[in-house]
Amino acid sequence: MRVRPEEAAGLAEVAFVLGRDLQRAARTAGGPGALWRAGGAGLAEALRLSGAAAAEARAARDAVDGARALRTVRDAGLEVIPMGDDRYPARLAEVFDPPFALIAQGWANVAAALAERPVVAVVGARRATPPARRFARGLAADLAGRGAVVVSGLALGIDAEAHAGALEAGGLTVAVLGCGAAAGYPRANAALRRRMGAEGAVCGEYWPSTPPAPWRFPARNRIVSGLSHAVVVVEAAGRSGALITADFALEQGRPVLAVPGWPWSEAAAGCNELIRAGAAVCTSAGDVVAEVPHGGWSAPGPGAPGGPVLEGLPRDVHDLLRGAPLRADEIAAALTADAAAVAAALAFLELEGLALRGDGQRWWAAPTRG
Repeated sequence: MRVRPEEAAGLAEVAFVLGRDLQRAARTAGGPGALWRAGGAGLAEALRLSGAAAAEARAARDAVDGARALRTVRDAGLEVIPMGDDRYPARLAEVFDPPFALIAQGWANVAAALAERPVVAVVGARRATPPARRFARGLAADLAGRGAVVVSGLALGIDAEAHAGALEAGGLTVAVLGCGAAAGYPRANAALRRRMGAEGAVCGEYWPSTPPAPWRFPARNRIVSGLSHAVVVVEAAGRSGALITADFALEQGRPVLAVPGWPWSEAAAGCNELIRAGAAVCTSAGDVVAEVPHGGWSAPGPGAPGGPVLEGLPRDVHDLLRGAPLRADEIAAALTADAAAVAAALAFLELEGLALRGDGQRWWAAPTRG
């Protein structure tokens, strides 16, 4: 299905003005192009509106000029990649309710790679634990070093770590936004957002100034999975938004992998449930390679950042914690070590993202990379 850039831009502006999604209306009208050409009256009919609501929809549509909307997008430093365009990813076009267009920055950096290389989504919790953050960053770096394009949502936590890891490895990464590309959300990731616009790509389906809203992020997740050959969930609680991405991936026939966590950790409950339901276990980039047969994989890149080399007491403490979570005094007793030295080793491991303090002052270990 082919959509003209000005039609896609116009529909994005109309959706912004009305504050509603137009996907169902497009299905009713016979496609986004048909919906645009139906004008205000056709839009109100496709939305099944009457009275004042119908009048509002007609007025919103009739006030928008497609060519002018397209110029506005381009003046913001963005471009419109409509359905049917050679640069529109073929995998994304196959999903249910694909976006009418991607409104993007930096698309030239990634368009060819999305068609030729393995594409892996790395997603997870916003309030991620330090070990999970470190693992996500390292995993993304390893995947990028093997030739993959890393996709995520530019949210705080796991998403940001995945994008940063891919960039640090000299790889490509794509952020899919749950708001407009000019909305500046989230502010904490502004520097990362600017770097991705220059070295990777930032995209979404919304009018550039569209603000974030809770319902837009689940809709965004279908694009994250739709762009990808597989989805890796690094850390997710039982009701995490990352699980929505996993559900979309399963509906779209994409493999889902999950990083296992301690059974008593609420932060890992979602990942553990995915594994119980049949998701593949992910402990390294090699697990992803095994799940995604693709000719674009390459040997691990030499520039991928590695983890610290553990020696002496930090290594002994980490090895002990890999067996079971323990309190500091229990560690000191088991290793017959000085309590102050054990405290210093735990502080080092925590700073490196290799140990996490949980309930009851117990510590547990995160896996080292490699």
